[in-house]
Amino acid sequence: THCISSAASDVYKRQVNYKLLVIYKQKVKTMNESQFKEIDALLHKIGSKETHNQHETWVAKHAAIDGDPKKNHLTHNDLDILDVLLDGEKTVSEVVAAIQITQGGTSRRINHLEKLELLEIFHQAVNKKTVYLKLTPSGRKLAQAHMQLHKQLREEALAAVADFSDADIQTVKNFLNRLIKAQEDFQSEG
Repeated sequence: THCISSAASDVYKRQVNYKLLVIYKQKVKTMNESQFKEIDALLHKIGSKETHNQHETWVAKHAAIDGDPKKNHLTHNDLDILDVLLDGEKTVSEVVAAIQITQGGTSRRINHLEKLELLEIFHQAVNKKTVYLKLTPSGRKLAQAHMQLHKQLREEALAAVADFSDADIQTVKNFLNRLIKAQEDFQSEG
């Protein structure tokens, strides 16, 4: 189901990105068709399924979890939950607030992660009502590998744009903010 939901999500992102670019192109008369297509292709590359698969492969390799194929296909939400628990045990409510998905969605992901023995669900003696979560050694190893992946990606991204001036970065930010505003305008009209 993850592959299906991920594929549906990718299609939705492409549709939104395309609509954004169409709206932006209508508002900014200087963007020509060739530029429009090039930017659209670049936006698709950023969130592509291929990139997601590369991330999964990297995490699996560096966390040494190849023996269990189920652990090689975790969702981003699964990894986000594990990341939140790196700081120590948390309540389910704290995890929900940190990753910003619904209570029901979080509970499903938590149960899945428990079955994979990546986290433990427990109650403290003082408060039997509140549900707490903590990482297992395997879950900690996987979360640390995921954090290392993001650290490496950040470093590579910063190195890739190291020669950009502050003005260049500001131009990119302005462009993206205008795309976001165009999306918000489109959603409020629809």
